[in-house]
Amino acid sequence: MSYADVAGHHSMVFDEIRNRAYAAAIERVVTPDSVVLDLGCGLGIHGLVAARAGARKVYFVDPEVVVHSALEVAQRNGLGDRVQAFQGRIEDIELPEKVDVIVSVFTGNMLYMEDLLPSLFRARDRWLKPGGVLIPDAAQLVVAPVEAIGFHDEWIGAWSRPHLGFDFSHLRRFAANRFLAGSREQSSGWPLLAPPEVLAEADLHTASDTVLDHQAAFGIDRAGSCSGVLGWIRLHLGDAWVGTGPQDPPLHWTPQLMPLDPPWPVQAGDRLDFALRRPPWGDWTWTLGNGSRSQRHSTFLGQALRASDLRSMALDHRPRRNEQGEVLAHTLALMDGSRTRADIAALLRERHPRRFADAREAQSFVDAIARSHGC
Repeated sequence: MSYADVAGHHSMVFDEIRNRAYAAAIERVVTPDSVVLDLGCGLGIHGLVAARAGARKVYFVDPEVVVHSALEVAQRNGLGDRVQAFQGRIEDIELPEKVDVIVSVFTGNMLYMEDLLPSLFRARDRWLKPGGVLIPDAAQLVVAPVEAIGFHDEWIGAWSRPHLGFDFSHLRRFAANRFLAGSREQSSGWPLLAPPEVLAEADLHTASDTVLDHQAAFGIDRAGSCSGVLGWIRLHLGDAWVGTGPQDPPLHWTPQLMPLDPPWPVQAGDRLDFALRRPPWGDWTWTLGNGSRSQRHSTFLGQALRASDLRSMALDHRPRRNEQGEVLAHTLALMDGSRTRADIAALLRERHPRRFADAREAQSFVDAIARSHGC
């Protein structure tokens, strides 16, 4: 799914449960004097609600070109006079005025997963009036150990079984070190082995960082096989909470399984210790402990990295452009406003004949760079 693709917004535009909850929160606070920022608006469903509720002005902001489609929707629904659209990051946008309300959907599947919250914090600090409203204004990350035997076997255990006579078992470790998202029907059927715990909370009016380093202790209340820890979010919208937990009504966001491999048998009365750590824009690491047993997983270990890859990640590494970097640098240098896209493509093929098989490939490359880095 690409946020630049209109059809890719289907699950968000038509998420009736989430959008009705947002609408109720928006309609509670919007007045004829309200100025509203729909941050990361996509196709603008929440800003449209604010405009329909009578807001004086609604600003759509999104890095992707779909923001202009959102404006078209506003115009076709008789709200164009209330809405103004800006394509770009909020860090680079100059709004005409400060706002009374900021509406956002920047929490992702696991609150910090897409690293969008820092942009919300910057928008809040720069553009929200004193006493202004955030929707949502608080969020939680909730976790619980689960038994998901069939799902675990499908996505992790399968690697240990030969396929067409070939052994892939040494690759199982990669599958066991990544988040797994089951369907709504699957996760709702996974028994929780202990009551859920709120692992992290964020007051979005005051939060300033997204460092995650939290622990929880679960009291196992039923015997079973622990397949891992399920994580989901809860959002405070106005005077209500909505969530993505296994027993909540389905939203387009999904709970995520942090697997334990191999699964552990547990008994009622056991204590299961859990820790989850993640620096901003970094890898997730989760650790489980049960008595003398301890197991650590990390999305870092879910990547097939070579020694050279690890060396290049060191802070003291001095990177040089590779061949692809040279092509990109040359393309950007040629985009000085004096050449057409066709001219740039022809010059690239002349200078980098090994990179492009034909003129069409070169033109497609230039077109993509021009869309993302040109004006």
